[in-house]
Amino acid sequence: MRTNVTFATGLGPRVVGLRSFRDTERRDIETELAGWPPGPGFAPRGVSDRAGSRALDIVLLGIPRLINIVGNIATPSGQLVGEPDSPGKSKDPENEVDDFPVMWADRGTTARTLPWQLDPARQPKRYRTEAVLTDRRLLVLGVDGAAGLAPADELWQTPRPSVAAIEQLAYPQTGSHVRVRFTDGSWTRWKAGDAAKLAARFRGE
Repeated sequence: MRTNVTFATGLGPRVVGLRSFRDTERRDIETELAGWPPGPGFAPRGVSDRAGSRALDIVLLGIPRLINIVGNIATPSGQLVGEPDSPGKSKDPENEVDDFPVMWADRGTTARTLPWQLDPARQPKRYRTEAVLTDRRLLVLGVDGAAGLAPADELWQTPRPSVAAIEQLAYPQTGSHVRVRFTDGSWTRWKAGDAAKLAARFRGE
């Protein structure tokens, strides 16, 4: 199976638009990742930032809803404009609301070897990353959309037996996130083009 993947992005008010990289003591390890270019870093949003994000959420949610209400006054015909989904309520607020680690890894563990290209904040323009799951390996490929029909580059791989689980996550409720757990205890959180299928294929379904 092959599907688009990137590191996931926070949705809660404190972490919206952010992602963090942690060891098992919840220390920031982003500067320790060998070969990674500088990134935006992680700082939970303050009250004023959260208020601004919440106001933007209200606008983004409210305008499509208002259009649908007005449009249906004369003729109730369903939605004229798609309304964005709420992410729902997190069952893991420590890792989804207060913090948003997309890499949970001590030194020497598999998750620390993941490529920086998975990070949307570091990806070049028109670049995408894809996961490939085979019966032997899990791979990450890089595809440069600016290079036309250039072949994909293999950025990372690990033997399939080193992957303990691929779980589809309930938050956000769109089901677009997966947690890839490795047998050494490290894990990563991805946004996947087809999260449900990726998790099911790993289970052998």
